[in-house]
Amino acid sequence: MNTRTSSNERPLLSGFVHSQCRRWWGLGLGIWLGLGANSLWAQPAPPEVFNAASNGLPVFLASVPLGNRDLFGFTNDTDLAQARLGVPLRVYTITPAALAGHPAESTLTPLLSETALWYFPVLVGEDAKAILVVDRMAGGWEAVSLGYAPLARELNQVAKQWPVATGYHPRLVAAFSANRYYFTVPEVDDHNLTPIVMPGQADERGSPPGTNQTHYGNLTPLSQSTAQLKTAFDRLTAKPAN
Repeated sequence: MNTRTSSNERPLLSGFVHSQCRRWWGLGLGIWLGLGANSLWAQPAPPEVFNAASNGLPVFLASVPLGNRDLFGFTNDTDLAQARLGVPLRVYTITPAALAGHPAESTLTPLLSETALWYFPVLVGEDAKAILVVDRMAGGWEAVSLGYAPLARELNQVAKQWPVATGYHPRLVAAFSANRYYFTVPEVDDHNLTPIVMPGQADERGSPPGTNQTHYGNLTPLSQSTAQLKTAFDRLTAKPAN
């Protein structure tokens, strides 16, 4: 596995940035990490990360606009009053540089880099409604963003297919510059990387709309996902024709 990637390299996300009280708009609104005792990707986080999340959640909840609760995964004041933190997930990433030097027959682990990002599910009852993002900033760990409901719903489907109760611990992988998310199930093998399909995105596997829950049970071969991701990276770096 590669060394940690700078937290400055991240996808455009929608939510609030606490330090500047501004919104990030971009790919999706969220991502879910787990549901209570059935947390999908429970991993130990430093105490400072938990402290940042605990201190930041009330601030962000108080900042959710009354007319836009649904953009942040909530439906009413009761949801906001009952919201609590779930178990966090560390985010891994694949960079263009790592992919460029990756042999087609190689495994996934050498491609992955840890980021400084931790995602906390914001639970209402046993359902994740939003995600609170914690990042390492210049002054230490801070909660920096809240929201991400559509991607959260997709990962709910992943959780149903690969539950921790049966011994699976999928990892979340983000291709930041390509604005794409994937998951991998290391208990199966080190050769799977399945795209997470957000609303409005084309499914590169050709799955019909509304069938993600079923197809998340069918893991995508690493070679297929990396070939598609390389194409996406190449498009981003290609110079426009004169």
